[in-house]
Amino acid sequence: MHKKTTSSFEAELKQLFGAHVRLTCLMDEKRMGRRISGIDLSQALNPDQALLLVELLDSFSILTFPGQNQERFKVRYLERLANHFGAPIPHPKNYANYMAYQRGEESLRPKPFAEQTATVCSNAFPGEVACLEDAESPAVYIVNNLAQSGPDKDERIASGLHWHTDIEFEPVPLSTSMFYVHTVPGRRDHDGYWVRNQLPEEGFYHPDSDLELNERRLALPLNGETAYADTAAAFRDLPEEKRCELENTTVRRRLKKNDEGWLVPLVYTNPRNGVKSLHSPIWASRGKNIAPAQVEGLSPEQSRLFFDDLEKHCLDPKYRYDHVHRQGDVTIWSNLATLHNAPPAKSVINSVEDARLMYRISCKGEPSYTLPRNDSEVWIESNITPPYRSPSAYVDSGS
Repeated sequence: MHKKTTSSFEAELKQLFGAHVRLTCLMDEKRMGRRISGIDLSQALNPDQALLLVELLDSFSILTFPGQNQERFKVRYLERLANHFGAPIPHPKNYANYMAYQRGEESLRPKPFAEQTATVCSNAFPGEVACLEDAESPAVYIVNNLAQSGPDKDERIASGLHWHTDIEFEPVPLSTSMFYVHTVPGRRDHDGYWVRNQLPEEGFYHPDSDLELNERRLALPLNGETAYADTAAAFRDLPEEKRCELENTTVRRRLKKNDEGWLVPLVYTNPRNGVKSLHSPIWASRGKNIAPAQVEGLSPEQSRLFFDDLEKHCLDPKYRYDHVHRQGDVTIWSNLATLHNAPPAKSVINSVEDARLMYRISCKGEPSYTLPRNDSEVWIESNITPPYRSPSAYVDSGS
């Protein structure tokens, strides 16, 4: 399949969105990531526009749309955009009794207003920062360091996480995630960085992990950026014999250690453009909460070594990109063609200058170029937990 260039995509963007639109590389022409300037995402997309943005994400794995006007931007606009890329997934932290609901003990209840993340965040520094309208949507996960913060709190710094893709352990994995950036930290008081390099606790990674692999795992940005690795480019650069081996490799993914789980291909093939990528080849990508994946036919220890080799390859600096978040940006990424990591960060702050506040929506399933989506009730019940559809007021073209 002929691969379009940045300039040819830019010509299509100008045709559909206007002559003022610009498409530039986040790194360079041969690497993932593009910046699309001049598109107002408070406006609904028509089907041709939605199709082109999906094609751009398929081609470049990360898209960022700078300069969304915060005075008129509502979080529902982000949720409307997400519906074009997949069905939005509610986040468990938005509910008062999610685990009891999962066990079948209670009907699902939202958190009371006073306990909602948007309310708690807005109370940290009254009059200085407050969450945007619609941030309380069940599909919105508020990425923040405000919930436990305030002028009288002692600052805390948390380490980074594991390299991972989100919710790769379900039969239908999460495909796409996106941020709307409300505010980012401006202070640089740790040797010119926002934070020092806070290392994770002992045992965070397997004690027998390769030294070079651990060095790559822990080489994280220190100014609140999100770190990404390009698993499509990493797969493409492998020798043909290795690619063939991996394409014939199946992995058993499971939520809990004793679950039977299910077999899935290690290599994901994008059905729209044929691009192949390594889908989360990580032994412990979700820490202690999610059981490690296992290669079919290999023991747990053999699987760990197998995945460690792939992870080290994917985290080679030539596949890495640390995305700088800027106020008013919308950034979308493919979970099927990237790994990502949250870096060390101030988790409790006492100055609003350190505030990090973003709204994240994640989705799964096929794109939809028209809204509302037409996912069947059976599919929603089977794949979206708890079952959820965006309100019609959010996805209506006039909203």
